[in-house]
Amino acid sequence: MKMVLFSLLALISGALIPIQAASNAALSRVIHDNVPFSALALFLVAAVATGLTVFASGQSLPALTDLREAPWWSYCGGLIVAFYVLTITFLAPRLGVGAAIALIVTGQVLAALTIDHFGLLRSLTVSLTPTRMVGATFMVIGVFLALKR
Repeated sequence: MKMVLFSLLALISGALIPIQAASNAALSRVIHDNVPFSALALFLVAAVATGLTVFASGQSLPALTDLREAPWWSYCGGLIVAFYVLTITFLAPRLGVGAAIALIVTGQVLAALTIDHFGLLRSLTVSLTPTRMVGATFMVIGVFLALKR
């Protein structure tokens, strides 16, 4: 049951990504293609929502010493998210939401398989099996077909 709920949560999260891309692009168009400001507006809303979630969770805030023990690269996620938001806001109106997301998902799958196989960034090691390689190949072929107009 727990795995079903986790899978459902992942599917909902994934379904929200194209909605985010389209809404970011719409905001950017209204403000004369100001992609950086669109991203900033998104991050301000995200900061408020995340802050409310932190306080609603009832968990205590981590100590500064704990934060200092995290590897430096563990904080790069913020830069990656900023790059993603700026990129998808720029690409969605130029490529279409479907094409932009298809290319992004392909990049995610290929990077995820690499991270899994080598256990990069302290992640669980999951071997790159022939079955997983075939799946990745189908993903790339699927994106190619999805990009056909």
